[in-house]
Amino acid sequence: MKKTKLLILTLFIANFSYAQTALMDSLIQKNYSTFKKNNNNTFEGKGWITLQDEISKNNSVLLGELHFTDEVPYFTNAIINNIKFDNYILEIDPYTINTISTKIKSLSSAELDKFRNESGSALSFLQGEAEFDLFKNILQQNIKLYGADQISLFSDRLLLSELRKQTKNAKAKEIYKQMIANSAAYDTKNNTTFYLFSDDCLAKMNALSTLNLSANEKEQLEALKLSRELYLSRIHPLRVQYMKHLVLEKLPEWKDKKNLFKFGANHLPKGESLMEVFDIGNLVSNIEEANYRKSLHIMLIGKEEGETLADLDQYKSFLTVVKDDNWYTYDLSPLKQAISKKKLKVENLELERIIKGYDYLVFIPNITKTPKRGRKDY
Repeated sequence: MKKTKLLILTLFIANFSYAQTALMDSLIQKNYSTFKKNNNNTFEGKGWITLQDEISKNNSVLLGELHFTDEVPYFTNAIINNIKFDNYILEIDPYTINTISTKIKSLSSAELDKFRNESGSALSFLQGEAEFDLFKNILQQNIKLYGADQISLFSDRLLLSELRKQTKNAKAKEIYKQMIANSAAYDTKNNTTFYLFSDDCLAKMNALSTLNLSANEKEQLEALKLSRELYLSRIHPLRVQYMKHLVLEKLPEWKDKKNLFKFGANHLPKGESLMEVFDIGNLVSNIEEANYRKSLHIMLIGKEEGETLADLDQYKSFLTVVKDDNWYTYDLSPLKQAISKKKLKVENLELERIIKGYDYLVFIPNITKTPKRGRKDY
């Protein structure tokens, strides 16, 4: 009798699982479209028309990206070249954003190349060629730029160098000079830590805090100290809390404007993020809802060099329809509705968060890693 019950239970589970997979496959097959690059640095095809229409209708558009690719900046460029945005908010600290913006506007082409080569990974994601070109295009279109992240481990010397140029305090200027030299001498290949984590760095930041400094200097030094604490604590929710604080701090400047957010895909679902916290995507979604509007959340995935579709097993139901080198866009709302009505159960929790948290999933057939400029990889 026990064996019979076990067999019946096993068959029931197998049939239920098959039915769920079949339902999901059916919904995906009915709700996707394709598009492709054209010769005008944009796209053509039904999928692109659908995305453009949705992007045009929503006040805030959030792109959950793969970092350091050629294709995501191409996609983002195509969006801003076809649809007018007021603001662009990205996953880099605001001080690095301001420095890079100033350099682009004030330096000659040769001087800018020199700055990039010397800065390297201090430019964070903008070390990548395609990302830097996108950033320049955004500046040229007079789109307002906002950074919303902690200061990178690799950006300390860039920040300190700019502060040394700006300060009116002679003692501070000397301390900045010492910190820059000590950071440059800190060989991370032979040490297990970074200069930002060192006792020397903390002591000098504390010494600077006792001096008569400008409000701008004090703000940046506090941000540097906070970034140090966030790295050392390794508590992801604290980092997200700081990122949300930075976004909220600028709320009066962006809440009634057309906004484009571009962060790693972990950060931008409407509900719980892929890292199990309520992140930027949730914050922006709630703000837009509170203003009787909607935000549009688009997640980009792709097949990297050396991968096959089988390597993207989590997305296999989406990839069963992939037959060529077109880009594929999937409308996730029918899947969301099926989950809400308890018709569809998604066993993979991360995939369920993606379906419930994003409006569209875009599959890129071939992902290319963008070349990086300058010293030391980020």
